[in-house]
Amino acid sequence: MYAAGTTCKPYAPDAAAERLSARAEQLMLPAEQRHTTIAPAPAYADRLRQLEAAIAAADERARRFRTPREETEMLLMRRPLTTERAYEYFGLLLGALPPAAIFYRLSNYVTEAEPSAMMYFIFLFSLMNVACCLAGWRMGVRAGRRMERAEFASRIDRCCNLLAAAIIWGACTGSLGGLLFFGVGSFIGTLVALPVALVAFILFALLHRFLARGGMIDARHFWPVACGITLVISALILNLGK
Repeated sequence: MYAAGTTCKPYAPDAAAERLSARAEQLMLPAEQRHTTIAPAPAYADRLRQLEAAIAAADERARRFRTPREETEMLLMRRPLTTERAYEYFGLLLGALPPAAIFYRLSNYVTEAEPSAMMYFIFLFSLMNVACCLAGWRMGVRAGRRMERAEFASRIDRCCNLLAAAIIWGACTGSLGGLLFFGVGSFIGTLVALPVALVAFILFALLHRFLARGGMIDARHFWPVACGITLVISALILNLGK
């Protein structure tokens, strides 16, 4: 009842791959597996790793640069600054100039009320300004790390990280700077620093996003932007209420 001349192919489930998918150790008894040695990696393994590295590099380049021109502009930068370093310097400037303007106005009010205590308050405000400067610098480093991690994330993630960085920077810098004012100035310093930080960080983040290429910004573009924002805020503080 069988058809004559029927040929049957041998059972080979991995014949399309032209090699056995099962390892040799899986076909051995447990006693024999102990005497086996690890075979050298096939010749195509190195080539496969090179292709995976090339694909990963291409994906990273496509993620960092929207157009090939952006990559060229980044490579032409003379003094590129990373996002972390840019926010570090910006936090330093923001912790130095606007508090100096605030303390200058406070010193004028204090010296008019108590001329004999002028030198004491000038010394105290100078220490507070140094504390704000150092705190702004350290918190700028943390804000830069946060923004660098969210550099190529979605817009919602970038906005949330920006607001969080600004609030943390303002709260820490204002409280540490005002702590020297008999401890009571921590609360007042936080209230004063928060609006300054929110306005400054939002402006700087927008301009940094516009000028940066692949997460890098040229120092020739960074310093005018950072100094311009901090000087404008300081000028507004000096002229506020006049």
